[in-house]
Amino acid sequence: MEHSELKSVRGWIVIASSFLFTFFQLGSFKALGVFVPKFQEQLSIGVGAIGSIISFCGAFRFIIGPVQSRLANVVSARVLAMVSGILTGLGYICSAFSTSGITLALSMGLLSLGLGVPMVAYIKIGRQYFNVNFTLYSSITFTGGAVGMMILPPLSEFFIQTYGTQMALILLGALSFNLCVGGALLKPPDETLTSRPTSRKNYEQLDSDRNDTSLAKSGRIEAILHTILSWFGVYAMRKRPVLFAYYLAFLLWNISLAGWIIFLVPYTIGLGFPAQQASFMSTLGGVGTLVGRIIMFAFPDQTLNSHRLQFMMLSIGGAASIFLYPFVNAYWLFATLSFFAGLFLGTPVPVAMVMIKFVVADEGEDFAEATGLLHTSYGIGTLVAGPIVGSIYDITGSYHIGFFIMAVLEALAAILAIAKPKADTC
Repeated sequence: MEHSELKSVRGWIVIASSFLFTFFQLGSFKALGVFVPKFQEQLSIGVGAIGSIISFCGAFRFIIGPVQSRLANVVSARVLAMVSGILTGLGYICSAFSTSGITLALSMGLLSLGLGVPMVAYIKIGRQYFNVNFTLYSSITFTGGAVGMMILPPLSEFFIQTYGTQMALILLGALSFNLCVGGALLKPPDETLTSRPTSRKNYEQLDSDRNDTSLAKSGRIEAILHTILSWFGVYAMRKRPVLFAYYLAFLLWNISLAGWIIFLVPYTIGLGFPAQQASFMSTLGGVGTLVGRIIMFAFPDQTLNSHRLQFMMLSIGGAASIFLYPFVNAYWLFATLSFFAGLFLGTPVPVAMVMIKFVVADEGEDFAEATGLLHTSYGIGTLVAGPIVGSIYDITGSYHIGFFIMAVLEALAAILAIAKPKADTC
């Protein structure tokens, strides 16, 4: 099985398409930090408001996790990925013509929708091609996000310096349309490549059985409520309470990750460094994330305990990195911290995915729904990060307190990851 998965040419095409998607998904979010001073100047709104808008952009794509899971079960990954490219490009272009915080928020919402629609579909089709080598698939795929963090922020700064803010956003939109090409290459695997087929027909039959049972017991309203609760993973968490601890850990970790992504460049500029040097911090953070995710190649799907330990160690390292930012002023020290912050904060993404796989997917639960709930926890964390750090900056004129708070939350994420299932056989 392992050998046949790695020999699949179509499987590697899926990896390439997924790599391109995560390149834009995380790279775009990081690049928006470069535009914070520009939006503040042109729209005459505070850093807290801009941070909230960018947090909304980063969060909305995750919060719609339950919708992503349903779409992944009834719509092909190819269609969802091509729609993603169209919406993402239009979101960038519309943001270029924003004249107020409201229009910017709407444009960012369209951009976020584009980057959110195919997320579960990509993970699902990757699981179908690489069930045994899922850690390998996740590590390579999410490495695209690290490369995006390295390239898109300085590229955005170059576009701004050369063509202005408006044209920079339009050019990013034009580049995003390449997601349509990546999506067009996706094709479902042969059934023989998947040890646990999850066809649309199977899911529709499962939904039908659930609805029929609910209708027989409690009527139509109860059936609707049952379906909604299942979308949000309530029954899965009731069966395995450890999921709640993990999802809360991922939420806290993502507050730190999102806050660092949004405010690293403005923080650096606030210390008196030029904009180009500040945007280079994002590149160094991306290099750190890239190194961390490459290192993950050496850790195949092992046990839940091993991945829990990895998450805990990375969270502790991330907390230490963020905590040290307010104590350094030298550029080389700031650059060093940015590398390690990217390493510790960006690497846990594939680790979290594999942890969820061990807890629920191998016991017959719907992997798409579990992943959708994971994304929702990411979204809530991202939504909170911008208002917290941005508002504290508006009040105090400093990013120090906000970064201290993020460090504490990252440490709490490590503590929550200590939780183990009651019957831990992983």
